[in-house]
Amino acid sequence: MCDYLLGGKDNYAADRESAERALRRCPIVPRLVQANRGFLDHAAARLAGDAGLRQFADIGCGLPASVNVGDVVRRTDPACRVAYLDNDPMVLVHARALLAVDENTGVVEADVRDPAALLADPALRRLIDLAEPVGVFLLGVLDFVADEDDPRGIVDALAGGLAPGSHIVISHTERSPELDPISRPHPRLGTPFRPRSMEEITGICRGLRLIEPYPVRLPHASHVTRPMPLIGCIGRVPG
Repeated sequence: MCDYLLGGKDNYAADRESAERALRRCPIVPRLVQANRGFLDHAAARLAGDAGLRQFADIGCGLPASVNVGDVVRRTDPACRVAYLDNDPMVLVHARALLAVDENTGVVEADVRDPAALLADPALRRLIDLAEPVGVFLLGVLDFVADEDDPRGIVDALAGGLAPGSHIVISHTERSPELDPISRPHPRLGTPFRPRSMEEITGICRGLRLIEPYPVRLPHASHVTRPMPLIGCIGRVPG
């Protein structure tokens, strides 16, 4: 659905139909998707540039887009190592075909709701050295984690398994009347779409040392007069 809304070609009839239904009920959806993609580009460039990171894990990566995390960070250093993680079989097939094209890129089957298993996965550890700082992306992922699956605990567990100096990037929809029409279980996945308040989203990130100016509503730019109900956070693992 995100690929379709971004104007890509890696989508199927069911994706297009679902996206069009969402558009009819919630016209802001394409702008949210575009803002989320812009935040990915900004955060990846910042982590590879300012933070000096050289290994990255994109959790819940989704279908490959025209520009992915690896494309952005390798503008700074072509030797950056990137792991793409997801639990969707279709995503894994496409990611392995389109993204895992060299020894510095890997695709790992993993579920964010089990962070201990995710971090212990041998395929991840063959590529990513968790004793060194890592940039972890959770973009548009925790919105689909129910309260009972403890999104704050997930972030804490991930941070606890990373070296100090690692960074975690999070985007999360903010509870808003504009999103009420689609804030119900996803019709295809059977998972909740759960926008949360700014306070709740900040609480999810409480174990991180948040970098200024985060958390902020996206897109965060001086010329934007009406940010959307989408919160971006970049936080450092303390230590």
